[in-house]
Amino acid sequence: MGLCVRATLVIAILGFLYLWGQWPLVGIYYLRYFLVIMILYMIGLSVLRLRSVRSLWPKGVFKYILTGLTGLLALGCIYMFYGAYSGSDYHEEGVELSFPLKNGMFYIASGGSNKILNNHVRDYPNAQQFALDINKLGTNRGVSKKILSKEHTDHYIFADTVFCPCNGTILEIKDGVKDNTGVSMDVEPKDGTGNFVNIDCGGVLIFIPHLKQHEIFVLKDMEVKEDTPLGLIGLSGFTQEPHLHIQAARYNSDSVLVGIPMKFRGDFLSRNDLFSN
Repeated sequence: MGLCVRATLVIAILGFLYLWGQWPLVGIYYLRYFLVIMILYMIGLSVLRLRSVRSLWPKGVFKYILTGLTGLLALGCIYMFYGAYSGSDYHEEGVELSFPLKNGMFYIASGGSNKILNNHVRDYPNAQQFALDINKLGTNRGVSKKILSKEHTDHYIFADTVFCPCNGTILEIKDGVKDNTGVSMDVEPKDGTGNFVNIDCGGVLIFIPHLKQHEIFVLKDMEVKEDTPLGLIGLSGFTQEPHLHIQAARYNSDSVLVGIPMKFRGDFLSRNDLFSN
């Protein structure tokens, strides 16, 4: 019994890390598959060891208590694993958009329907409820040329062009906010979103912040088409690394701007998904 409980605990932890870990940000994307190998190893090892176990039940009060505590911890980890698994699905209607980046393999660093997978999810209606944070992967399947690099120019996505994901009208832009250096975020609260573009796509508002200073190509009230270049990926506002933040929202019956899920080629994207474009 103790062996099964311990094995369940380890497998639940590894499974959760497989779904939750942002592997390209700390190394390479394929590191997560090492966890799959570890899970299979633990299952195989447990089966082999069970053959030699003479008693399935712990001996002594201390071992019963230890097994019980391990079991409670395992249940907690199973709950976290289930939360990460279920968070990759959406139960709300989404809006179909064109993917706003081109010529590469892109990684969803944050996205999903719950707090476990998506840093933007809150317990109250808000515009970024289903926002995505997107990074670009290099040939090493990491987000930067050097592991844990603090130089924004090392990130493959930095200065990439952002394309309009829909036909619409530019509602608002902001430019002139300096790009951060390293992981410093010496930014006034009013400039927290950095340089941004806000687009009205037939009642759906698309917001793209943290763009590069003086590299926004559109103007307020301009009519834009799908794939119109909007600007370049930067490091402005409250962000410590270059990435594309994109969110879609619409006003509900109470005139509150509420986030809605986004679909690309018919798919909802969540943390650890890859998208080639």
